[in-house]
Amino acid sequence: MTDKYIHLINGVEVPFTEEEITARKAEEKAWLDGHVERQLSEIRNLRNQKLFETDYLAMSDNTMSDEMKAFRKSMRDIPQDYSADKYDELLATDEQGKLTHSIWSKP
Repeated sequence: MTDKYIHLINGVEVPFTEEEITARKAEEKAWLDGHVERQLSEIRNLRNQKLFETDYLAMSDNTMSDEMKAFRKSMRDIPQDYSADKYDELLATDEQGKLTHSIWSKP
C-alpha cells in the first residue's frame, strides 16, 4: 500500500482528502483480506471444470476406470484435503500458464 494518494485531473495531480485516503485504505485492506476467498473460488472453478470434463465417463452405460474414479474423488475432496496455506501450490503455473500441481493431471 502506498501512502501517497492522488487523483489525476486534467493532467494535474490533486491529493486525496483525509476521508478519501481512509476510504482507499479500507478498500485496499478488504482486497488483501479477500485473497484466500478469491483463491478458493478459483480452485473450485478449476475443480468443477475438471469434473465437468469427465462427467461423461460417469454415465450408466460406461465403466469408469479405477484411476478415473480416484481422480474424480480427489477433485471432490480438494476443499477438505487442502488448507489455505496450500492454495498457492494448487494454483501454481508454468511458463505456459499450465497448472503444475499433480492433482490436476487426469489419468
